[in-house]
Parts: sequence; C-alpha cells; structure tokens
Amino acid sequence: FQIGLTGTITPIKSSPKNIKSLFDFAIAGPMMGLIASVILLYVGLEMTVFMDASTQEQLPSVPVELLRSSALGGGIIEYLLGDGVLNTPDPSTDLIRLHPYALAGFAGLMTNALSLLPIGNTDGGRISVAFFGRSGSRVIQGAAIVGLVVAGFFGTDPVNILLFYAVYSQTWQKEAEVPCRNEVDELDVARGFVAIGMSLVVILTLAPLS
Repeated sequence: FQIGLTGTITPIKSSPKNIKSLFDFAIAGPMMGLIASVILLYVGLEMTVFMDASTQEQLPSVPVELLRSSALGGGIIEYLLGDGVLNTPDPSTDLIRLHPYALAGFAGLMTNALSLLPIGNTDGGRISVAFFGRSGSRVIQGAAIVGLVVAGFFGTDPVNILLFYAVYSQTWQKEAEVPCRNEVDELDVARGFVAIGMSLVVILTLAPLS
C-alpha cells in the first residue's frame, strides 16, 4: 500500500531577494499544509467515531502498519479512536476503517513532513540552505540521505516511505538551486525558532509510533 508522498516540484525561476525570502518561500507551504492536515485528520476521525456500524463498514480501510509509521498521526488516531487501537497482533495485514477526510489528513501530514526534510531543492533543502549556508547544507543533506536509507534497510521504516522518498528526491530534486541575490545577511531569531519548531514536528511525524 502506498500513497502519494512525492510532494510537488516547485522550481525557482528567478533569484530570491535574500536568504529570508528563500526561507519564507520554502516554509510557507509545508507549514500551512501541516496545520490543514492536522485539522482534516481530526475532523475525519471525529466523523468516524460518530458513525453507526453499518456506515463504518462502507469506509475505506488502511493497513495499521502504515498508520503506525507516524508517531504524530498515529498518536492522534489513538487519542480519538481509543488507546491501543493501533496495537494489533499483525499490523502488516490488519486493517482499520477511516473516513476519507482522516486518510487525506494523514497523507497530508506525511507529505508535508517529507517535503521539509533537508534534501535537494525541496522546501526542506531550501530551508537548510537558508539556515546553514550552502556548504553546511550539503553536509546536512548527506546525513539526511544516509539516515533515510538506514531507516529503510534496518527495520525502522517497515512501509519503506522514507527509503522511497530518498530515491525519489535524489532522482527528481537534485538540481542546483538558483542562488539568492543576497546570501550574506543571516536569518533573524524569529525565523530560527520557526525552523526549529518545524524540525520537531517533522521528527514527530516521521518517527514511528512506539
């Protein structure tokens, strides 16, 4: 089972004014997308809870293993549907029925979190350039790729979402980014805190539910 997790290729055609403009461009979409996804997931779960049994039987089903691939998404599901609902004997084959809004919200969480990983010319890659500079971002990108591959091959990513995204990003998102007209000025403290906060959200979203 796979869902659309490749995000959107958003090439920059003209040079951004400065590092702050690059950061703002990169962070805006995923941040709003994460907020909208959490709301959609919550609404979908509420609708699932208050459905009668016969209506729930008509809902699409999704593998429990996929929902357990996100600590944040899976945690929200367990909070609203009941603690332990995702602790099944065989998560790889056991299914759970959810409202389409909830499925869309979960997929949105994963998609936006993946797009914030510091890889290539994705939104996360651009944020890394703005935060660490071009030289520093290459080191961060290399570490991120290694981390995704290790997670895919050593069992912490049972549905292979992270490994799939690593391959995708290195195939389609590795072109050199357009340089900013001013790369001397640094980010302000407020943007730094936003970047740190979004990094924590990404970790919570992409870490598996324990």
